[in-house]
Amino acid sequence: ENSSGFLSPGNATVNHTALDVTENSTGLASEVEQADATLLKLVPQENQTTPQEHQDAADSLNSFENMLASSMGNQSTSGLVGVSKNSEGDFQTMRTAGVFNLGMSLIAFLVFSVFRAFFPAVYSAEPEQDTTPMLALRSGLARMCHVHAMEDTEVVARAGLDGLMLLEFMRLGRQLALVWGIVIVGMLCPLHFYLHSQFSGHQFELLSMTSFNGLSGLPHQQLTLLLWSHAATVWFVVLAAGRFVYQAQLRFLEHRFTWLKKIPAPRATTLMVENLPEDCRSDEALRMYFARLFSPEAIQKAYVVRRTDYLCKLVNDMESASYNLNLEEARSANSWRSCPPCTRECKVEEFRRRVEDLQAAVVKEQQRIEEAVKRTDLNVCGCSGFVTFNSRRMCMLALSPQYRADATQLVVAMPPDPEDVIYRDLAKDPQVQAGGNLTAAALLLLIFVIWAPLIATFLDRVEPVLLGTLKNQPELQQLVQGVMSTGVLKVFMGFLPTVLMAIINNVLTLKAGTWAQLKLQDWYFAFQVVFVLLVTTIVGTFLNVLEKMLAHPGEIIYLLADALPGFSNFYINYIMLSCFLQVFDLLRTAPLAKYIFHRLRGADPEEARAQSEPEDQDSDGMGARMAKVAIHLVVCVVFASCCPVILVVAWLYFAVGCFTFGYLVIFAETKKPDMGGAFWVKGLRHLFLGLGIYVLLMVGLLSRASLSREPAVLAAGALVPLGLGYLRFSLLSWEALPFEAVAEVDLTEQRRHRIGEYRQPECTKDRAFHHGHKKTDTAG
Repeated sequence: ENSSGFLSPGNATVNHTALDVTENSTGLASEVEQADATLLKLVPQENQTTPQEHQDAADSLNSFENMLASSMGNQSTSGLVGVSKNSEGDFQTMRTAGVFNLGMSLIAFLVFSVFRAFFPAVYSAEPEQDTTPMLALRSGLARMCHVHAMEDTEVVARAGLDGLMLLEFMRLGRQLALVWGIVIVGMLCPLHFYLHSQFSGHQFELLSMTSFNGLSGLPHQQLTLLLWSHAATVWFVVLAAGRFVYQAQLRFLEHRFTWLKKIPAPRATTLMVENLPEDCRSDEALRMYFARLFSPEAIQKAYVVRRTDYLCKLVNDMESASYNLNLEEARSANSWRSCPPCTRECKVEEFRRRVEDLQAAVVKEQQRIEEAVKRTDLNVCGCSGFVTFNSRRMCMLALSPQYRADATQLVVAMPPDPEDVIYRDLAKDPQVQAGGNLTAAALLLLIFVIWAPLIATFLDRVEPVLLGTLKNQPELQQLVQGVMSTGVLKVFMGFLPTVLMAIINNVLTLKAGTWAQLKLQDWYFAFQVVFVLLVTTIVGTFLNVLEKMLAHPGEIIYLLADALPGFSNFYINYIMLSCFLQVFDLLRTAPLAKYIFHRLRGADPEEARAQSEPEDQDSDGMGARMAKVAIHLVVCVVFASCCPVILVVAWLYFAVGCFTFGYLVIFAETKKPDMGGAFWVKGLRHLFLGLGIYVLLMVGLLSRASLSREPAVLAAGALVPLGLGYLRFSLLSWEALPFEAVAEVDLTEQRRHRIGEYRQPECTKDRAFHHGHKKTDTAG
């Protein structure tokens, strides 16, 4: 009766009965206490948490938040990373920064031409004989211009489909910036300028007179005209983006389907199977399971991933011993006069016996592993495997069904490139994989929380020194305000991919190396959205802002409207600096340093180039590059109405990127494992997110600036075509070929070209001794 009364306080009869039973009660509070005591008795004692433990946990959380707040000093994160508010003199600062970036870009390009003449192997996969810097300059310019004339098939052959779609993303950004700029810069800016010059009694800078930031001095009638124009512009931006994205996605599908048709066996006819039940954890059991479902003739082979930690150690030791043997034989041949023959032969024979012993140990361990797989030893057999079919059609049919009532078992997916598989991670148990993913999520959240306080602590020590040195130099202070303030943010963001990739590689469970780049693209873009685009909204700590947003989600539009427009000029300088950094990337400083180092050690040019490639995959991998390009496109669209001049600078950024990235991925860098455009699809999803932020920002701005809600409601209506555009984009299936295309390939394909093998290299008897050369190991 007491429980019924507590659960239904609105029921007068039940409450009356409860009060009669508990005559000594003094109201609802005492009844709740009694119910709590009753419930505590029903809970096992070891699972109870005492009030003191609750209090200790709360105190620890409060102490952590206070520590973060004290390190921030109650400042906004934007002020800590150098994001400066719009002010008088920004136009002059922008001109100074533009001249500086242009000059540095020209210098970087000239240095690139000189380096290309002296180190052609670093800057060209097929180096030309450029004997002078002037010839190298002409050749470099010719190759960059040739990028725009190249056929897409040639680009795919040189850089893969991912490389082609990186260039397409740059072209899409250039196209959108141009189309948006024609309307916003060509129509709204003159309208702003005319109304300000005719009706405003205030004097503004040119940037304010041509943007949303200078509306305060206009009469009501002219202000209403501008607000309605901006509301209509929101629709134009969203509709134009949706149209161009859809057309670009259709072109991508043509390339994607062509790429899928050309995938060689066994990748085209293989499925990766994860979370294998115990009765399927052997090669024969896995093959028989699928043979029973699809007929024995449909299955070519099955392979269960082995746990080979000890075998890998033996193979690595054997390779090291083989290297030492070769080195000792070379030394013996070169020192035949100074060293007695007996001593030389003894040393060589000692290394040779060591190699032979390790070879025998490797063969013995391989045999033990294969015997353990035959008897389904769970200590050796992993929970993942590969099933290779005899045709593409059967492989695609096997991709669709749910195999067991427990949907977490026998999960099938298209496999990565055989050369790119990480068998070590595939051999992990599902519990270990889930634990690693949870740990990675916790570390990512921790970085989000402590990133700004770390920057604050660093700048508290460095900033006073810098200000003291520039105290009497106003020209340098102006340069620092226009260039170095954005450089601080660039520097800190430059370290971030390395930190994120360390978490991805060491904590997360990955199936392939390029999948790490896909994860990095998502994480890095999310971090840039928070700490580059929305950094001005963070006052206090990240936890404070998150708490406010969860408590009052409807206030997000006003948070954006109050925080973003006042910093728009900073982002013009930010994109302008990125133009210079794109030209600076042509220098390939890290590969150049490694190349020179190996050349000084006596390596020939080809060997030195092989040792210096690839470039840093943390900062210059496909995932990091696409995230960088996407955040610049998102910044461009978010501030398109607040400060239309940013569209001009953004167009320049994408135009320069088409040349620099085109040269790098096609002519200079080595070809990477291809994901077939997966980075492109993620980039377009990030663009849709940026469009959503833009619409919310404009709704907030129009609500703040207008006495009526009609312009804001009109702008908010653009969320409808935005959602429909995203739905239309999502309905275009890109991951797999249509079944009719699969059947056509099967029927017309006369002879399958096989590249690679889904088998751990250390378990392959005839190639186990070359474990360090994965490409050679998996060559079919």
